Amino acid sequence: MPTFHCFPFLPLEMRQRIWELAMEPRQIVYGEKPPPYYECPWPSSAPPPPLLHTCSESRTHLQRYYAKTFATEKDPGKYAWVNFDIDTIYLPQYDLKALKAECPMARKLIILGTDSELFYYNYCTELQDMKYLETVTILHMESPGEIDERWWAEWDTMMEGYYFRDDPVAFCTRILYPKYPPYEINPDNYLKVERDDRRKRAAENPDSWGGDYEVSDSDDDVCGPNRFRTGYHRRHVEGYTAPV
Repeated sequence: MPTFHCFPFLPLEMRQRIWELAMEPRQIVYGEKPPPYYECPWPSSAPPPPLLHTCSESRTHLQRYYAKTFATEKDPGKYAWVNFDIDTIYLPQYDLKALKAECPMARKLIILGTDSELFYYNYCTELQDMKYLETVTILHMESPGEIDERWWAEWDTMMEGYYFRDDPVAFCTRILYPKYPPYEINPDNYLKVERDDRRKRAAENPDSWGGDYEVSDSDDDVCGPNRFRTGYHRRHVEGYTAPV
């Protein structure tokens, strides 16, 4: 890479802005690797931000963007520099409670989802309590060694609690499973995924669903007669709350 020899002669404000724009997002690993049974990807945590070691000027200016986190009394010398505006924390679902207690200002998470039922009952509210969250990406790792054709079904219940309401949570949740379609559910498609599955099952076994059973045609009429989601509260129900 060519050297920009005029950089030291730029105005201080311009140099500082360049340092800020040069910060790159990193992935910080948190918690313990799940048991081998789950076959979870476990990347190495990102090295310290290089700009904090480039020169005294970059370090002095950029330290305000980074927090020294995850140090413990047992090992105070082991910590990570985290920029919560751009860095993502990667962790197993079982470490969510500890993360919320230690690092409630986290904004971006990648979570190894190894048990969707336990996640729904034990960890949904942990995410809701993290007031700064912006994005949550859950990797569905529940069925190692096999293809789970209805992998999204348990997560759908959580998505309903987060988004099928007048005051949805502020963060965006994506659940990924690259082994079988739909490959991803998110706030924009989870209603359609469940609706299409119900339509398919009703067509395959019409007698068990009743001959006049109708499935919603779009997200806009899920509350119409005979069109609301099976077993779920309708939208605008007074007193409806997210799962606890």
